[in-house]
Amino acid sequence: MDKCEEKYRLYASVSFAFLLLGIGVPLWWHTTAVPRVTLPYSGIGELSNLNIKIRGHVIIASASEQHAQVITNQIKMAFENSTLYSLSVSYEVISKNLVNSVFTQYDHEKIARTFDIGIGDLLFLEAPNLNEIIVGHHRAIFFPTNTDAFKLVQILSHMILRDESLILTRNAMTDPTKYSLDEENRRRFPPSSTYDVLLTVVNPDPQKLIVKWDLSNITRDYLEPFLDQLSVIANFSVKSQWLYLMPLDITPKQIPDSSELGRHFALSESILPQLITPLEKKLASQVSLHPCINLVMYSVPCDQSPLYIYTKSGHKSKSVNNVKAFLSPRWGGVVISNSPTDVCKQAIKSNYEKPAEVVPNAVTIMGVFLSQLRLLLGIPEPDDKIPGIMVTPTPGESILREWEFDALLRVRAIEQLTSAKLTLQSLAQLLEEISNIVITETVGNRIKTALDLIHLSAEKLLDGKLMEGFSLSKESFVTAEKAFTDPSLLALLYFPDDQKYAVYIPLFLPVMIPVLLSLKNITRYFLNKKSH
Repeated sequence: MDKCEEKYRLYASVSFAFLLLGIGVPLWWHTTAVPRVTLPYSGIGELSNLNIKIRGHVIIASASEQHAQVITNQIKMAFENSTLYSLSVSYEVISKNLVNSVFTQYDHEKIARTFDIGIGDLLFLEAPNLNEIIVGHHRAIFFPTNTDAFKLVQILSHMILRDESLILTRNAMTDPTKYSLDEENRRRFPPSSTYDVLLTVVNPDPQKLIVKWDLSNITRDYLEPFLDQLSVIANFSVKSQWLYLMPLDITPKQIPDSSELGRHFALSESILPQLITPLEKKLASQVSLHPCINLVMYSVPCDQSPLYIYTKSGHKSKSVNNVKAFLSPRWGGVVISNSPTDVCKQAIKSNYEKPAEVVPNAVTIMGVFLSQLRLLLGIPEPDDKIPGIMVTPTPGESILREWEFDALLRVRAIEQLTSAKLTLQSLAQLLEEISNIVITETVGNRIKTALDLIHLSAEKLLDGKLMEGFSLSKESFVTAEKAFTDPSLLALLYFPDDQKYAVYIPLFLPVMIPVLLSLKNITRYFLNKKSH
């Protein structure tokens, strides 16, 4: 009976130990483990060695084969060691009679269209009847016969391809402590899939000033046609608003002059940034998670009109049709619209018995806004440092030149790919260092997809398919951002391992002690049996 009872106790101890240690502990460990899918850490680490190069095709069309060869060789030598561009340069000899018979810009463009010039490519076409180099609407540059090849290289490098600026963009994003951004990069908005464009009219004294402006029609006629051309780059949401009773926080200086009103007012260029801060509080530009591009028109009341901006050297800044403007990098632009002198003179004379009514010049003001918008989005300015060239005016302010569109694609592709690379590398480092961050299938798939898209985009850019490469870079950027900002990554950050053990040990310890002690009896039983 004693042996039987001892055997039953042994079986019970073994059963309890097996259930607890063999089933209970593994089950507890599995159910409390942080779910983490496998990530391609090695592939993400190798992104540092990914060399992104953009391929483009440049065609030289000249009536002289020798001149065409000189230009071709000069361009090849200039970009031979480029870390960003891989250019294929070819030339074609065209009929002298054809180019000698062309005089108008329209005819030049017509000849240029006979060449196979794709997105990202460029044509240099000899035009003997020109006196200066003309940069056209499309992907063509027309040059006189005696043009120096070095000047064409300058135009290609600094104005069209902007290789130095793009290399600086890439390097500054990768290592911001070593490289500082230039003016163009500091001014341009960072990449985003969506932007809000907020058009605001500020009327500081509505009792004395009535501004007649139809914002909905102005937005439709001026802003939307331009932004529609950039719909490939990003989605743009246009909003408008009126703000009243918002005078300048800084009192402008009154300066006597010989005008009809006998005075004007001045704002120093150095204090313009101080106008942005109080304005920002009232703009409601943070109602969205997307970057907001602010376009503000400040209608100057007659008591402070005309208002001019003075440069640091003490001279009036340039104005068009009584309009002054300034730009705030990565924020937006402000246009100061002065009230007409005759309207103000009449209103002041009558002691404002009737408010002054003004109709701002929409063509001028929206033209300024569109110029500011181009700069804020990264559309390159014509390089005025190269003498002897003329950039053909666009048919309308809202029209984007084809070579400008290509330049914007290159800028955004480099920014988006670099940003996607850095986002994945930062996320991978974070997930490796913090073991209790949940990595769901959704996050894992997004990371793998973004990694594949980066490589595909780099391949397309190297193949000369600029549009496809840009589209893939945009997709990789968006996917990487979604992975990095996924809410599931924060699910267990507030519940680290030490807290997990602190919760469960008091629960399991009272059960574990008898089982662990029973292991002593099991061991003793088998040792005694072995000794007999």
